[in-house]
Amino acid sequence: MDNRLLIWNGGSGKAEAIDELRKSLHAGSEIELARGVNLSDEITEAVVKGCKTVVAAGGDGTVNAVVNAMMQIDAEQRPKLGIIPLGTANDFAGTLEIPDELSAAIELINREFVQPCDVVRISSHEFERFYANMAAGGNCVRVSEQLTDEIKQTWGPFCYVRSAAGVLTDMTKYKIVANCDDEQFELDSWAVLVANGKTNAGRIEVAPQASITDGLIDVVIIRDGNAFDMVEIVSKTLLGKFLDCEQVIFRQAKKLTLVSTPGMRFTIDGEVVDEEPIEFEVVRHAIQIISAAK
Repeated sequence: MDNRLLIWNGGSGKAEAIDELRKSLHAGSEIELARGVNLSDEITEAVVKGCKTVVAAGGDGTVNAVVNAMMQIDAEQRPKLGIIPLGTANDFAGTLEIPDELSAAIELINREFVQPCDVVRISSHEFERFYANMAAGGNCVRVSEQLTDEIKQTWGPFCYVRSAAGVLTDMTKYKIVANCDDEQFELDSWAVLVANGKTNAGRIEVAPQASITDGLIDVVIIRDGNAFDMVEIVSKTLLGKFLDCEQVIFRQAKKLTLVSTPGMRFTIDGEVVDEEPIEFEVVRHAIQIISAAK
Protein backbone atom coordinates (compact mmCIF):
# COMPACT_ATOMS: atom_id res chain seq x y z
CA MET A 1 0.00 0.00 0.00
CA ASP A 2 1.53 3.28 -1.10
CA ASN A 3 0.16 5.23 1.89
CA ARG A 4 2.71 3.62 4.26
CA LEU A 5 6.18 4.81 5.21
CA LEU A 6 8.63 2.16 6.43
CA ILE A 7 11.33 3.31 8.85
CA TRP A 8 13.85 0.62 9.65
CA ASN A 9 17.01 0.26 11.70
CA GLY A 10 19.85 -1.58 10.01
CA GLY A 11 21.54 -2.05 13.38
CA SER A 12 18.61 -3.85 15.00
CA GLY A 13 18.95 -7.41 16.23
CA LYS A 14 16.99 -8.89 13.28
CA ALA A 15 17.92 -6.49 10.49
CA GLU A 16 18.25 -9.38 8.02
CA ALA A 17 14.43 -9.53 8.02
CA ILE A 18 14.18 -6.19 6.20
CA ASP A 19 14.22 -7.75 2.71
CA GLU A 20 11.28 -10.00 3.60
CA LEU A 21 9.52 -7.03 5.19
CA ARG A 22 9.90 -4.95 2.03
CA LYS A 23 8.31 -7.69 -0.06
CA SER A 24 5.36 -8.23 2.26
CA LEU A 25 4.52 -4.76 3.53
CA HIS A 26 4.21 -2.96 0.18
CA ALA A 27 5.18 0.42 1.66
CA GLY A 28 5.19 3.37 -0.68
CA SER A 29 8.52 4.67 0.64
CA GLU A 30 11.14 3.85 3.25
CA ILE A 31 13.85 5.44 5.38
CA GLU A 32 16.81 3.77 7.04
CA LEU A 33 17.61 5.28 10.42
CA ALA A 34 21.01 6.94 10.19
CA ARG A 35 22.89 9.82 11.74
CA GLY A 36 21.76 13.13 10.27
CA VAL A 37 18.31 11.95 9.14
CA ASN A 38 15.60 14.37 10.29
CA LEU A 39 12.74 11.95 10.86
CA SER A 40 10.21 14.65 11.65
CA ASP A 41 10.82 16.36 8.30
CA GLU A 42 10.77 13.03 6.46
CA ILE A 43 7.49 11.96 8.06
CA THR A 44 5.93 15.38 7.44
CA GLU A 45 6.90 15.18 3.76
CA ALA A 46 5.41 11.68 3.52
CA VAL A 47 2.16 12.90 5.14
CA VAL A 48 1.91 15.70 2.57
CA LYS A 49 2.20 13.01 -0.13
CA GLY A 50 -0.63 11.00 1.43
CA CYS A 51 1.06 8.78 4.01
CA LYS A 52 -1.47 7.44 6.54
CA THR A 53 0.70 4.93 8.46
CA VAL A 54 4.32 4.93 9.63
CA VAL A 55 5.78 1.47 10.29
CA ALA A 56 8.76 1.37 12.68
CA ALA A 57 10.83 -1.78 12.10
CA GLY A 58 13.38 -2.26 14.87
CA GLY A 59 13.60 -2.32 18.63
CA ASP A 60 12.47 0.03 21.38
CA GLY A 61 15.08 2.60 20.35
CA THR A 62 13.66 2.74 16.83
CA VAL A 63 10.13 3.16 18.16
CA ASN A 64 11.40 5.89 20.49
CA ALA A 65 12.97 7.81 17.59
CA VAL A 66 9.80 7.55 15.51
CA VAL A 67 7.52 8.57 18.40
CA ASN A 68 9.63 11.67 19.06
CA ALA A 69 9.51 12.61 15.39
CA MET A 70 5.74 12.10 15.19
CA MET A 71 5.17 14.26 18.27
CA GLN A 72 6.66 17.20 16.35
CA ILE A 73 3.76 16.97 13.89
CA ASP A 74 0.39 18.59 14.60
CA ALA A 75 -1.97 16.07 16.20
CA GLU A 76 -4.53 16.46 13.40
CA GLN A 77 -1.90 15.52 10.80
CA ARG A 78 -0.20 12.71 12.74
CA PRO A 79 -0.26 9.37 10.90
CA LYS A 80 -0.96 6.00 12.55
CA LEU A 81 1.98 4.03 13.95
CA GLY A 82 2.67 0.36 13.34
CA ILE A 83 5.55 -1.61 14.84
CA ILE A 84 7.50 -4.59 13.52
CA PRO A 85 9.61 -5.89 16.46
CA LEU A 86 13.14 -6.51 15.19
CA GLY A 87 15.16 -5.44 18.24
CA THR A 88 16.76 -7.23 21.17
CA ALA A 89 14.05 -6.74 23.80
CA ASN A 90 11.00 -5.25 22.00
CA ASP A 91 9.39 -4.33 25.31
CA PHE A 92 6.79 -1.93 23.95
CA ALA A 93 5.78 -4.37 21.23
CA GLY A 94 5.17 -6.88 24.02
CA THR A 95 2.79 -4.49 25.79
CA LEU A 96 0.91 -4.11 22.50
CA GLU A 97 0.85 -7.92 22.09
CA ILE A 98 2.52 -7.64 18.69
CA PRO A 99 3.82 -11.06 17.61
CA ASP A 100 7.58 -11.57 17.44
CA GLU A 101 7.15 -13.73 14.35
CA LEU A 102 7.61 -11.51 11.30
CA SER A 103 4.73 -12.71 9.12
CA ALA A 104 2.28 -12.47 12.03
CA ALA A 105 3.43 -8.92 12.82
CA ILE A 106 2.97 -7.94 9.17
CA GLU A 107 -0.51 -9.49 9.16
CA LEU A 108 -1.39 -7.36 12.20
CA ILE A 109 -0.23 -4.22 10.36
CA ASN A 110 -2.44 -5.19 7.41
CA ARG A 111 -5.49 -5.66 9.67
CA GLU A 112 -4.91 -2.18 11.13
CA PHE A 113 -6.70 -2.59 14.46
CA VAL A 114 -6.01 0.90 15.82
CA GLN A 115 -6.33 2.26 19.33
CA PRO A 116 -5.26 5.56 20.91
CA CYS A 117 -1.94 5.46 22.75
CA ASP A 118 -0.76 7.76 25.52
CA VAL A 119 2.74 9.21 25.25
CA VAL A 120 4.81 10.59 28.12
CA ARG A 121 6.48 14.01 27.89
CA ILE A 122 9.75 14.18 29.82
CA SER A 123 11.30 17.59 30.35
CA SER A 124 13.66 19.84 32.28
CA HIS A 125 14.91 23.40 31.88
CA GLU A 126 17.19 22.22 29.05
CA PHE A 127 15.25 19.68 27.00
CA GLU A 128 11.95 18.02 26.11
CA ARG A 129 11.47 14.50 24.80
CA PHE A 130 8.71 11.91 24.54
CA TYR A 131 8.46 8.17 25.02
CA ALA A 132 5.86 5.45 24.71
CA ASN A 133 7.12 2.69 27.00
CA MET A 134 9.46 3.26 29.93
CA ALA A 135 11.89 5.69 31.55
CA ALA A 136 14.28 4.02 33.99
CA GLY A 137 16.49 6.17 36.21
CA GLY A 138 19.30 5.78 38.72
CA ASN A 139 21.17 2.49 38.81
CA CYS A 140 19.13 1.30 35.80
CA VAL A 141 21.21 3.69 33.67
CA ARG A 142 24.40 2.08 34.91
CA VAL A 143 23.08 -1.30 33.78
CA SER A 144 22.34 0.08 30.30
CA GLU A 145 25.82 1.57 30.07
CA GLN A 146 27.31 -1.89 30.69
CA LEU A 147 25.69 -3.20 27.52
CA THR A 148 27.81 -3.82 24.43
CA ASP A 149 26.82 -5.11 20.99
CA GLU A 150 28.66 -8.34 21.81
CA ILE A 151 26.66 -8.83 25.04
CA LYS A 152 23.40 -8.11 23.19
CA GLN A 153 24.20 -10.62 20.44
CA THR A 154 25.35 -13.30 22.89
CA TRP A 155 22.68 -12.94 25.57
CA GLY A 156 19.70 -11.60 23.61
CA PRO A 157 16.89 -10.37 25.93
CA PHE A 158 18.88 -11.69 28.92
CA CYS A 159 21.65 -9.16 28.21
CA TYR A 160 20.14 -6.77 30.79
CA VAL A 161 20.38 -9.41 33.51
CA ARG A 162 23.97 -10.10 32.48
CA SER A 163 24.88 -6.40 32.68
CA ALA A 164 23.13 -5.94 36.04
CA ALA A 165 25.59 -8.37 37.65
CA GLY A 166 28.32 -5.74 37.54
CA VAL A 167 26.14 -3.10 39.24
CA LEU A 168 24.40 -5.03 42.04
CA THR A 169 27.46 -5.03 44.32
CA ASP A 170 28.01 -1.27 44.02
CA MET A 171 24.65 0.50 44.01
CA THR A 172 24.55 4.31 44.03
CA LYS A 173 22.20 5.96 46.56
CA TYR A 174 20.08 8.91 45.41
CA LYS A 175 18.33 11.36 47.73
CA ILE A 176 15.09 12.19 45.95
CA VAL A 177 12.05 14.41 46.35
CA ALA A 178 9.24 13.07 44.17
CA ASN A 179 5.77 14.56 43.72
CA CYS A 180 3.16 12.21 42.20
CA ASP A 181 0.31 14.63 41.50
CA ASP A 182 -0.37 15.96 45.03
CA GLU A 183 1.53 13.28 47.01
CA GLN A 184 5.18 13.86 47.98
CA PHE A 185 7.93 11.34 48.79
CA GLU A 186 11.33 12.28 50.22
CA LEU A 187 13.69 9.34 50.63
CA ASP A 188 16.88 7.53 49.56
CA SER A 189 16.41 5.56 46.38
CA TRP A 190 18.20 3.07 44.15
CA ALA A 191 16.06 3.67 41.08
CA VAL A 192 12.89 5.27 39.70
CA LEU A 193 10.81 3.80 36.88
CA VAL A 194 8.15 5.85 35.07
CA ALA A 195 6.06 3.52 32.94
CA ASN A 196 3.51 3.78 30.18
CA GLY A 197 4.04 0.18 29.06
CA LYS A 198 4.30 -2.90 31.24
CA THR A 199 7.84 -4.25 30.77
CA ASN A 200 11.45 -3.15 30.67
CA ALA A 201 14.91 -4.64 30.12
CA GLY A 202 13.88 -7.68 28.12
CA ARG A 203 10.19 -8.25 28.97
CA ILE A 204 10.66 -7.97 32.75
CA GLU A 205 7.22 -6.96 34.03
CA VAL A 206 7.79 -4.01 36.36
CA ALA A 207 4.49 -2.21 35.77
CA PRO A 208 1.81 -4.92 35.43
CA GLN A 209 -1.05 -2.43 35.92
CA ALA A 210 0.17 -0.01 33.25
CA SER A 211 -2.15 0.90 30.40
CA ILE A 212 -1.34 2.87 27.25
CA THR A 213 -4.87 4.33 27.20
CA ASP A 214 -5.68 5.31 30.81
CA GLY A 215 -4.06 8.78 30.87
CA LEU A 216 -1.78 7.78 33.77
CA ILE A 217 1.89 6.98 34.30
CA ASP A 218 2.86 4.15 36.63
CA VAL A 219 5.56 5.43 39.01
CA VAL A 220 7.81 2.83 40.70
CA ILE A 221 10.30 4.07 43.30
CA ILE A 222 12.81 1.54 44.63
CA ARG A 223 14.09 2.49 48.08
CA ASP A 224 17.74 2.28 49.03
CA GLY A 225 18.49 -0.87 51.04
CA ASN A 226 20.98 -3.65 51.70
CA ALA A 227 22.03 -6.87 50.00
CA PHE A 228 19.09 -8.81 51.47
CA ASP A 229 16.67 -6.26 50.03
CA MET A 230 18.28 -6.68 46.62
CA VAL A 231 17.87 -10.45 46.82
CA GLU A 232 14.16 -9.99 47.61
CA ILE A 233 13.69 -7.58 44.72
CA VAL A 234 15.40 -9.89 42.21
CA SER A 235 13.56 -13.01 43.42
CA LYS A 236 10.11 -11.37 43.44
CA THR A 237 10.77 -9.85 40.03
CA LEU A 238 11.48 -13.33 38.65
CA LEU A 239 8.25 -14.58 40.26
CA GLY A 240 6.20 -11.75 38.74
CA LYS A 241 5.60 -10.12 42.14
CA PHE A 242 7.84 -7.08 41.79
CA LEU A 243 5.31 -4.59 43.17
CA ASP A 244 4.92 -6.69 46.35
CA CYS A 245 8.48 -5.89 47.51
CA GLU A 246 8.71 -3.82 50.70
CA GLN A 247 11.37 -1.68 49.01
CA VAL A 248 8.99 -0.68 46.21
CA ILE A 249 6.63 2.32 46.25
CA PHE A 250 4.01 2.26 43.49
CA ARG A 251 1.69 5.06 42.44
CA GLN A 252 -0.33 6.02 39.36
CA ALA A 253 -0.40 9.70 38.44
CA LYS A 254 -0.88 12.18 35.62
CA LYS A 255 2.34 14.02 36.47
CA LEU A 256 5.58 13.34 38.33
CA THR A 257 8.17 15.92 39.33
CA LEU A 258 11.53 14.70 40.56
CA VAL A 259 14.61 16.27 42.17
CA SER A 260 17.59 14.07 42.99
CA THR A 261 21.02 14.35 44.63
CA PRO A 262 23.18 13.29 42.88
CA GLY A 263 21.32 14.06 39.67
CA MET A 264 19.42 11.03 38.40
CA ARG A 265 19.88 10.28 34.73
CA PHE A 266 17.39 8.11 32.83
CA THR A 267 17.24 5.70 29.93
CA ILE A 268 14.20 6.40 27.77
CA ASP A 269 13.28 3.19 25.98
CA GLY A 270 16.96 2.24 25.93
CA GLU A 271 18.34 5.69 25.05
CA VAL A 272 20.53 7.20 27.78
CA VAL A 273 19.64 10.85 28.40
CA ASP A 274 22.41 12.86 30.07
CA GLU A 275 20.19 15.79 31.06
CA GLU A 276 18.44 15.35 34.40
CA PRO A 277 14.65 15.28 33.88
CA ILE A 278 12.48 16.98 36.47
CA GLU A 279 8.97 16.46 35.07
CA PHE A 280 7.04 13.58 33.50
CA GLU A 281 3.54 14.23 32.18
CA VAL A 282 1.05 12.16 30.18
CA VAL A 283 -0.04 13.35 26.74
CA ARG A 284 -3.27 11.40 26.52
CA HIS A 285 -4.16 9.56 23.30
CA ALA A 286 -1.33 11.30 21.45
CA ILE A 287 -0.83 8.67 18.73
CA GLN A 288 -3.12 6.20 17.01
CA ILE A 289 -1.25 2.89 17.19
CA ILE A 290 -1.77 -0.52 15.55
CA SER A 291 -2.04 -3.07 18.34
CA ALA A 292 -3.27 -6.58 19.10
CA ALA A 293 -4.09 -5.63 22.70
CA LYS A 294 -7.74 -5.02 23.52
